[in-house]
Amino acid sequence: MVRRVLLARGGALGSDTGLGRAHFSVVSLLEKTLVKDWTLAGNIEHKLEENIFSRVWNRWRSHPILVKRKTESTTADLLHVTDQEQAHLVPNNSKIPVAVTVHDLFHISPRKIALDNGVIDVGEYNPNLIRKFDISKLKSGLNRADLLICISESTRNEVKRLFPNKKTALVRHQIDVDYWDPELNPKSSELISDFYDSEKCLIITVGSDEPRKRLDLVKDIISRLDPEVSKEINLVNIGSEIRLDEDQLIASFQHAEALLFPSVSEGFGYPPAEAMAAGCKVLASNSAAHNEIIPNNYLLPVDDFRAWIDAVEGIHSEWKMNKGQQRQANNNLIQHVRNLLSPTAHGIALSKAYDSLFEE
Repeated sequence: MVRRVLLARGGALGSDTGLGRAHFSVVSLLEKTLVKDWTLAGNIEHKLEENIFSRVWNRWRSHPILVKRKTESTTADLLHVTDQEQAHLVPNNSKIPVAVTVHDLFHISPRKIALDNGVIDVGEYNPNLIRKFDISKLKSGLNRADLLICISESTRNEVKRLFPNKKTALVRHQIDVDYWDPELNPKSSELISDFYDSEKCLIITVGSDEPRKRLDLVKDIISRLDPEVSKEINLVNIGSEIRLDEDQLIASFQHAEALLFPSVSEGFGYPPAEAMAAGCKVLASNSAAHNEIIPNNYLLPVDDFRAWIDAVEGIHSEWKMNKGQQRQANNNLIQHVRNLLSPTAHGIALSKAYDSLFEE
């Protein structure tokens, strides 16, 4: 028996955003029939609005009404809201079961992470009145949902703590390895010629400058390297300092010696997964939830500054030995991502999650 799922989100975010990419991956799985016994019934969304009043009206009034009307008239078997920031779209007394994907609960349930050198806030502790009202609507929506789909065990544990009576499922994001693979989809270093220097060891970071990302730690690491080493390091902060298009990002992962990812908290962590899919080594903090998908030998203690310095010097040493040669892709990392985060694996997990709502 083939069932049908209706997808819903708010503004139509592009695939160059994390939430947009996650939404499109579900659409792709359903269109490619990779979710066993499930097919796509439709996709409810609206155009992104620049005007703040239009955005608020769409978010709190017109779009929730549209979603409710669609679910009341649909022949679909399930409504899937693909982002917890749109949980307010879960209709009251829905005639069909509703699932919501929870990427993280940073803003719904902010927390503090204590480190040796201070405390890092994850999420916003003092939102304005409008955002407080918005968060209360999100919490109510999550409570109305029948299933909360979590993208990591860390997120799932947090969901169970905050919503103890809710059915949950673990469905990790997918990574299209062929898209990032330097052999199957090679990208020239000329795409990143503005910052790529074949005479230096390219190390990158990818992400915003939120405190939890700890980009200040990266700068401290580079500044404390041996001067003979640091002068041969080309550190490029993608996202926080420079913007790249998709092909440039692929090229960066394919030509960098390593991605530094010292974040202390992630819902999933796309950059390490995509870097590994490109055969790029990753040096990451042993923190939730990206430590669930990164091999242990690439994880570093959060507070061990010396370990980070040694690891970067090790990357430089390997680059020095191979200087003059094109970086060799780490095929073990590529295969690791292919085994753990393939579209096929994602489709199987999503099918089981959907099916759980119809088990007797």
